[in-house]
Amino acid sequence: IRLKQKHTLIYIPSYFDFIAVRNLLLKREADFVSVTEYARVSEVSRGRARFLQGRKSIMLYTGRAHFFLRHKIKGARHVIFFGVPEYDEFYPAVVNMLNEGLTNVEDIGEDVSRMPMSCLSLFTKFDAHQLERILGTSHAERMVKGEKN
Repeated sequence: IRLKQKHTLIYIPSYFDFIAVRNLLLKREADFVSVTEYARVSEVSRGRARFLQGRKSIMLYTGRAHFFLRHKIKGARHVIFFGVPEYDEFYPAVVNMLNEGLTNVEDIGEDVSRMPMSCLSLFTKFDAHQLERILGTSHAERMVKGEKN
């Protein structure tokens, strides 16, 4: 992840991985907010507003927060899945958050029509069964056995 890249949503299905990523970003002094199931409503609202406005470039979003609270995160242009979501319907729900809420250019002071969108999913060969739930057998098999590392 490039620290200068704005509007990046990192979806982390495991709370233990969330702690590791949060500690790494704190160590690198990155500008980020986090949405967890343990955060107060005011913290979440403030973080979501700062992320949408571009004052915070990275948002960490846990799988449990999505399961229990189903936030609509506005302002994401880049999504990184730090592991395969536990439930298959979470993948399209999070990907559909791309470009949501970035239609009013005056709100964030940037030309969002020229901003590229991206989605990156991190997985290993041990995530084959979870990938199969989302992609289907043939696509998951092809992805796991692909030559790219």
